Amino acid sequence: MVRVKVHVTFQTGVGFICLSNHVVARSLTALSLEGLRRRIIVATALRRREGEEIAVHLELDAAARAELGRRGAVGV
Repeated sequence: MVRVKVHVTFQTGVGFICLSNHVVARSLTALSLEGLRRRIIVATALRRREGEEIAVHLELDAAARAELGRRGAVGV
């Protein structure tokens, strides 16, 4: 199993941002955390062995946690 740990931040006007690291070759953005998770899986799948599973762990910084809380409170 490939375990992918990425740091995530949020920037108004851009969305959630995953910065590049040794697993994800370039920075990725998405409007939702689920969309970001899907993009990370696709980027990681290009490097994995046949049939190998991918586990993504998103580490949210303060800005990303605040946006997640705001969306939960608003019901977005």
